[in-house]
Amino acid sequence: MAEIRRRIRQLRRVVRIERVFQDRLNPLEVLSDEEIFRRYRFRSRTVMDIVEVLFPFLERPTKRSSPLPPLLSVLVTLYFLASGAHYVVIGDVHGVSAPSICRSVNCVVKLLARMGVHRIKFPRLLGDTKAKFYSIAGFPNVIGVIDCTHVKVLAPREYEADYVNRKGYHSLNVQMVCDSGYRFLNVVAKWPGSVHDARIFRNSLLCQHLKNG
Repeated sequence: MAEIRRRIRQLRRVVRIERVFQDRLNPLEVLSDEEIFRRYRFRSRTVMDIVEVLFPFLERPTKRSSPLPPLLSVLVTLYFLASGAHYVVIGDVHGVSAPSICRSVNCVVKLLARMGVHRIKFPRLLGDTKAKFYSIAGFPNVIGVIDCTHVKVLAPREYEADYVNRKGYHSLNVQMVCDSGYRFLNVVAKWPGSVHDARIFRNSLLCQHLKNG
């Protein structure tokens, strides 16, 4: 047995395993705009806007380990957020390994969260916002559209039951407000799935600001 193990170690040192790099297509070049929207929940123009914002943070100074280009990093992350598919499935669709998908999702999501703090905010002057809403349905004095949505999460170790929503799965109940152009103005993403929408609103800074005029 010892001799067999010694021979295996020798073979591992001698035999060089060639790395196989999969072909990485650019989906924006081969898919229609409708198909892009169905897969990634964004139009191709918006995807490129996101890439432009994140490009300085995603561009790698070296090609060692064949890193994903910024466009592909953004696309695989949007696909994951839109579908919740396993990394292996996303990798098969885009010609990328599962570990590369994991690294890209982790990096892009952190960048988006960091930038969202500075980019998602209510406008100080609301006259233009009211006018745009009024032009849609003739309803006066609307400054935003609010709703909550459940974002599925893994069961946490602490207070696990609090995260089970009315549909029976673990989630965060996320409150969001958008304007007439579907741009987010406010996001509250800290409450477990069992918490009612009304409670989230009552305890939000947005509610306090509205009460104070």
